[in-house]
Amino acid sequence: MDPIMDRLDWVDIDKWIMGEAIIGSQLDRHLYEICERIGSRWAGTSGDLHAAEYIREQFESFGLVNPHLEGFDLDTWDYSHSSSRIVEDGLELTVQPMLNCPSIDLTAPLIDVGFGMPDLIEQLRGRLPGSIALVSEPFEPFSTQKPLPDRLTELANAGCAAAIAVDGRDGGRIEYLKATDKRRHERAGQVMPHPLPCVQTHKEDGIRLRRAASEGKSINIKIVSRSFVTPAFNAVAEIPGSTMPSEHAVLSAHIDTYPDSPGANDDGSGLVTTLEVARLFALMAKELGVNPGIGVRFCAYSGEEQNHQGSASYVQKHYGPETPPRFCLNLDELSAGSMKGMVVQMPHTQQVVQNALDDLNEGLQCYTMPLLEHMNDGFSFTRSAIPVILLWRWRFVGRNSASDFRAEAWDTPDKLPMGELKEYVAFIARTLLRLSHVPPSSWPANPETAPAIEDRLESELGTVARTM
Repeated sequence: MDPIMDRLDWVDIDKWIMGEAIIGSQLDRHLYEICERIGSRWAGTSGDLHAAEYIREQFESFGLVNPHLEGFDLDTWDYSHSSSRIVEDGLELTVQPMLNCPSIDLTAPLIDVGFGMPDLIEQLRGRLPGSIALVSEPFEPFSTQKPLPDRLTELANAGCAAAIAVDGRDGGRIEYLKATDKRRHERAGQVMPHPLPCVQTHKEDGIRLRRAASEGKSINIKIVSRSFVTPAFNAVAEIPGSTMPSEHAVLSAHIDTYPDSPGANDDGSGLVTTLEVARLFALMAKELGVNPGIGVRFCAYSGEEQNHQGSASYVQKHYGPETPPRFCLNLDELSAGSMKGMVVQMPHTQQVVQNALDDLNEGLQCYTMPLLEHMNDGFSFTRSAIPVILLWRWRFVGRNSASDFRAEAWDTPDKLPMGELKEYVAFIARTLLRLSHVPPSSWPANPETAPAIEDRLESELGTVARTM
């Protein structure tokens, strides 16, 4: 801690933060506005823009410095038609295109490839050229886990003309998926073409399709989609540092959702938590005279669900002209799992974060991830060798069953555990404040470089993150 903070009463500060985070909480108000009144926020749409404007207005009302929107050109996609039927008997099936799927109108034999693993692909190789592959989306039990984009690429290499991925959950549910792995992109935010046209269906129609495949039937898939460029906007504001004003940290979440999803958990939960921490920091300065040591920049990105384009634009715009942040703490899907601690991407930051957690005296732990996490906006910072801190939450162990909704229409506010989310606000505010007052001499030098990160990503292709 810096000398100024040594003279302050951390117990009183923590009491104030926890009281305001719980009793004075504005989470409900923000969730209603963002997830219910505005609703779906697919990047580049009017809902996405309205949410960005709302966040900027809130930053301004808190008294943050320089609340503004930062525009960028978004490579986006949408579709106007999605249908499928078994040709021989005319049975209509429910399908939706994977994100960025090109238009297609194809009739071809349907081949069941199980989980799309190499051994079965090899057995079926003579039948696959020109076919439509039926593949189970989950990992194959008892096998080395292989990412779905890699399985789809192998099907394309075997000559399949298209693929249908079957959701593994009951109840007619289909969660939007991506057919490409961001680790294979040459730069942060890049949109890559599908290895082959890919659509999804729910478990129940998957059973019907497997029966059709066993009977040698053909299937027709028709998708009408388009790719285009449109403006999108990040919302940004900051609180200057009191003792180290030339440095800053980033606290961030994403604005956008999947198509037709209100995005309460993904990422309304992270977004409203960012708003609440910003409000607490601004109010704490007024009521207690307590400020962060280094500046804190609050960022809400568009385009996360479209290959992190908003955060990639932000990093490219700022870091080069400006000194990179000490770290980025990125919040995504907070309500899907209880608080367990934090994880870092770069080992040299682990002990500093652990010291801050120890000061909370709640038994929370910090770990270093064995693989680089590429499923959230922190990845744009990681690719520029900027340290990233994430919350050790559902992605790593456990998940609230009520929040097991993400890329679909049922990701609604009623499923969020509000008491737990208020605790997250207090936890993040207390931890971030402590980290902001760690003097530069206590942070180990960052040994990472962007080329070294790219080499590491290359070595991790085809792998699935180990957790416990």
